[in-house]
Amino acid sequence: MKGNRLLVVGNPESILTRNLMKLVSGYFSRTCLTENIDYSFGNFFKALIQTKRLMKEYEPDFIILYQLNLTAFIATLAKNRNIPTLAVGIGSDILLMPKRGLVYRGMLRYILKRSHYYNAGSPYLAEMMRKYCPPYSEIVIANLGINPIRPAEKKNIIYSNRLHRSLYRIDEIIRAFSKFVSKGENDDWMLVVAGYGRERELSELCESLNISDKVRITSWLSPEENNEYYAVSRVYVSIPESDSFPISLWEAMSAGCLPVVSDLPAYRGIIKDNENAVVVKDSEIKGDFFERIRKVDYEKMIRANKLLVAEFADKETNRRKFCSIFDKALR
Repeated sequence: MKGNRLLVVGNPESILTRNLMKLVSGYFSRTCLTENIDYSFGNFFKALIQTKRLMKEYEPDFIILYQLNLTAFIATLAKNRNIPTLAVGIGSDILLMPKRGLVYRGMLRYILKRSHYYNAGSPYLAEMMRKYCPPYSEIVIANLGINPIRPAEKKNIIYSNRLHRSLYRIDEIIRAFSKFVSKGENDDWMLVVAGYGRERELSELCESLNISDKVRITSWLSPEENNEYYAVSRVYVSIPESDSFPISLWEAMSAGCLPVVSDLPAYRGIIKDNENAVVVKDSEIKGDFFERIRKVDYEKMIRANKLLVAEFADKETNRRKFCSIFDKALR
């Protein structure tokens, strides 16, 4: 609805925040992001004053709180309670912040109580978010969507592009791959590890396992290079200890990659073991879990994922879901 002004409260350094703005900004005549404000605990009161000033000068017609953390809490304190506000839970804010103690749970409940509309990126995240929302709140399930990636001729490549932090268990991926390719029938497979953080250590691990010739450590890739690997890889692997539903998994599914993923609550309602993915339980992490990719109906899984991408991850479908919220608030 042209003529309305949107304020997005979020991390200006995050590509996800920028992607959200791109997705919805066409609905509004102006879009503003909370930039150049330090939202740390040590700067709490100064940030509150600066945010109040921003809102007074900008006079937003609608506010999106993108990630329900300390920044969103300060903005909630600063805003006029009558300004229509959408609270967007993205993962760690809903799944992990409440576990940090009573103060953090109180912050989350306050943010949600003072919001008017609610969004989560997956069915499980919506289920967890409901615990802290006011009774009978409607939570719209929508994410930022993806630009589907056209599959190319598939090669025997296993692709990983998560960060190298211990959370993502890249070391275990490499060790499992070592077991997998040690069998003669799997000798023609290749593992590509993108991302960044511990490239040298991971290379040394490959050397110690004598698989350096079958593993490529690429460091950070451009979007174009990343998409090329999605397109040609037969398998995509992501086995973090905890996670929300990552956009990278949707991208891999759109490109016709067979997902090999950890057994996480966030995947409930979308990922099903042996139906559209190979789900690796914690008890299997130390084993040769890649061997299971040879025993599944690959084509059936790819067809199932194509339907799920269309339902949950299509960019235009998700944009319409967000716009339906704006229609309700601003009509």
